[in-house]
Amino acid sequence: MKKPTDNARIFLSRLAPYVYSDGARNLNRISRELSIPYQTLRERMIRLKSQGISILPLITPENMGLERIRVSFLLSKDVKNNRIFFGSLYRAAGLHYYARSLFSQVFDCEFFVPRGKMKELDLILKKLEEMKIVKNPIARKIDWKEILMMKTEYYDYENGQWDVDFSRLIGDPSIELPSSSAASVIEEHNFLSASLFDHADLIIAKSLQIDPWVKLVDIARILRLTDNDVSYHMKKHVFGRKQIAGFRLKWIGDKTAWAKHTITPITLLFDNLSSEELRHAISIVTSVPFTWNHMRATDGAYLSELLVPAIHAPETIRYLSDKLRDMDLVPQVLLADWSCMSNYTIPYEMHNEKLDRWEFVAEESLERVLQTIKPYNE
Repeated sequence: MKKPTDNARIFLSRLAPYVYSDGARNLNRISRELSIPYQTLRERMIRLKSQGISILPLITPENMGLERIRVSFLLSKDVKNNRIFFGSLYRAAGLHYYARSLFSQVFDCEFFVPRGKMKELDLILKKLEEMKIVKNPIARKIDWKEILMMKTEYYDYENGQWDVDFSRLIGDPSIELPSSSAASVIEEHNFLSASLFDHADLIIAKSLQIDPWVKLVDIARILRLTDNDVSYHMKKHVFGRKQIAGFRLKWIGDKTAWAKHTITPITLLFDNLSSEELRHAISIVTSVPFTWNHMRATDGAYLSELLVPAIHAPETIRYLSDKLRDMDLVPQVLLADWSCMSNYTIPYEMHNEKLDRWEFVAEESLERVLQTIKPYNE
């Protein structure tokens, strides 16, 4: 078999633009433009997954009538099955992610709720607090969230490991801040005059979250539509209206690493940063190759999430600590428990296909959650 002419370590960097645009779905085009034999390219792409490198679609919830809410709380020990509880929050209230923090036991969560319905989520949290199921809930609306592209220059593709010289990492506090998520939403009157998404779009987006290389024919089978119909929705709606704004290469670690507990998920939470402090915080945390997203809440909080290989954890923590100390920035550090965390797709079950609208009523959603967890708490 003919080997590609590029260095294997450079392969990821060359692949990155194709990942960003369409998730590297068109292998024929990539093979042709990068002069890599199709079979060689395909084997390399398969190897990415085995090395713990995934392709992540950039969901834009605002363009599907949703908004991001970050929530933290303590969970009662009376809740015997965390998966059941959080699974019910996904189906009934739009939970997108949760992780329990070590030592503090605080659950850090992210929700996708219908636009303008944050009060419904607040009501659910308040009722759960009154019932002593959760304690000290705090909800923050996310102003913007940026998913970062994997810094491929630090990754040794051939050996499947990171090669980072922390003494040479450089941040840029003059960097332009990400824009508010509201800027990605098509004008309000357009939402009122015509729906910019439908149930088919949600299923397509959900399918791409599960498998970014999913075939059109498989989605068509799920939706009971023709291949042409699915192709139209994907091109004109999902990508055309930026419901999915692009894709990112993301290092998540392989199954062996998670099984051996050699990956450390870390979240940094900064409260009430000024604009200048925010720029410095961003320049520091995003200079680390293990930072994969960061976000700003409307109350001024700034959060950043990292996935750190255990072998690099001491250097990463020391680097962040020293750089943040120089700027008098002191974050709350949340060490996520790898055995109690999960991600979910967009909450398509909350969308009424027949009426073509999101449905989120606190009382009804709370009842669904309580009915789901009741058998497991008795």
